[in-house]
Amino acid sequence: MILSDFWVQALIVIGVIILFLVSTILNYHTKAPKGVDVPDKCQSCSSNTCMIKISDVKKMKEEMKEYLKNCEEDNEE
Repeated sequence: MILSDFWVQALIVIGVIILFLVSTILNYHTKAPKGVDVPDKCQSCSSNTCMIKISDVKKMKEEMKEYLKNCEEDNEE
């Protein structure tokens, strides 16, 4: 078969490596949208694709605290 040829296999591997490098470089140079505030704890993070939303985390923590408070009140009764 044609895929059993060494040079074809080598070209496929090299092509995949080049595709990976190009996509990584393009992702690195992509800038964040305007108006996005980066939290202080994320300043040192090297990941450009992190999807953590600090406001959502704070909201979830408050909801969990209220839920736990309600559970404690229900257990006391």
